[in-house]
Amino acid sequence: MKKIILSTLYLVTLSLFLGCAKKATAEPQTAGNDKPVVYMTQEISPAALVRIYEALGRPAEGRVAVKISTGEAGGHNYLKPELIRQLVDQVNGTIVECNTAYPGKRNSFEAHWQTIKDHGFLDIASVDLMDEEGSMCIPVQDSTWIHYDLVGKHLANYDFMINLAHFKGHAMGGFGGVLKNQSIGVASAAGKAYIHSAGVTEDVNECWSHTANQDGFLESMAAAAQAVHNYFGDGERILYINVVNNLSVDCDCDSHPAAPEMNDIGILASLDPVALDQACVDLVFHYPSKEGDDAAALIERINSRHGIHILEHAAKIGFGSREYQLVSIDGEDMLERLNEQHISLIVRNAGLTTEYTQHGVNDLLQLLENEPQRLQGAVVADKMIGKAAAAIMVVGGVKQVHTNLISTPAREMLEKAGVQVSAAEEVEMILNRDQTGQCPMDKSLNDTDDPAECVAILAAPNAE
Repeated sequence: MKKIILSTLYLVTLSLFLGCAKKATAEPQTAGNDKPVVYMTQEISPAALVRIYEALGRPAEGRVAVKISTGEAGGHNYLKPELIRQLVDQVNGTIVECNTAYPGKRNSFEAHWQTIKDHGFLDIASVDLMDEEGSMCIPVQDSTWIHYDLVGKHLANYDFMINLAHFKGHAMGGFGGVLKNQSIGVASAAGKAYIHSAGVTEDVNECWSHTANQDGFLESMAAAAQAVHNYFGDGERILYINVVNNLSVDCDCDSHPAAPEMNDIGILASLDPVALDQACVDLVFHYPSKEGDDAAALIERINSRHGIHILEHAAKIGFGSREYQLVSIDGEDMLERLNEQHISLIVRNAGLTTEYTQHGVNDLLQLLENEPQRLQGAVVADKMIGKAAAAIMVVGGVKQVHTNLISTPAREMLEKAGVQVSAAEEVEMILNRDQTGQCPMDKSLNDTDDPAECVAILAAPNAE
């Protein structure tokens, strides 16, 4: 009988980093405790972007705007055309943007169109600079600082919006995700000035003399993002995706951004933009930093700009929730590929998926010895998991496993270490190739349940 085994031991840091290993479905979009669902994949690829869009269960219909940042000329961290093309094609979308309020290569229509062309977006889709024919006002629910939201006039031409943001740092906001992409990003140049100055002026030249009210700026962004959300059917005709890669402290509006000091994390999506940005911030703040892969600079950027306040205010004005359930969509696609191809092991981590073909635990042992960073925090699909494989995964820091077959000792070892386990079938023990007795690797570990001791036995020269 097929059965699914899910880990019950669930550490707090793991819940922030990976969430539940259940299959992503269209419903519910809130968990049983009424927390909004944020979906996550550790793979960053065109196919993964489509999968996470589909996981939301809200088809983009009608005239679809795909809001991205086209990226300042000279910068290189913006979402690349080759990454987003498959999604844009699937929804028959139009890439939309507005001019900037700061001097650069996107503050005039002529320069902005050249940047769009240079960055390759015209090669994959239609592009619309929404404020090319002026601005339009839409109402705000929160008028603490701004009394309307001034957006690109062409916003009226769209029935549905996909807010596709690159999550990273930001020189003024601390971080930029879907809230920034929907507030500053959808605002016309004059609207940007109005938000940056917290309602003082629409003049793009004058606004930079009125930026001392940092919390007012952050609260204005929250109010403007909420206005766009409400504009699209009170949030029924919009969805939100953050690609968490190229994690510089600087925004894509910077022509010379600082190099990222930490690795990529993945792609996250939700119907609640506040929950989504909060989940991304949490992943950064709980990132397992080490030398050469350190989140400290981005954390400092967020804290020094009081960046978290946009989330505080957005929740206060009823825009969304800072509490959420993080649900991984990784696993099923990995296991399907594992079963369809001549592959024995798939490892997904830091936006990268790698495949292996050796029998037994040889690939896992070699990864642990030569590329331990590939296992740390990884999602793993393995056709069969016995105690030997489980021990290597625990020592390597794997956080989630998917398999066709698992032994009871392997499941118990993984769950004791807080690893999430999804298995189609559980057996008392993994058999040898002749099906006449216990797998020799596992048999050599019968006298110990300590993962480190198990790995030491497996790594010994005389190991079978």
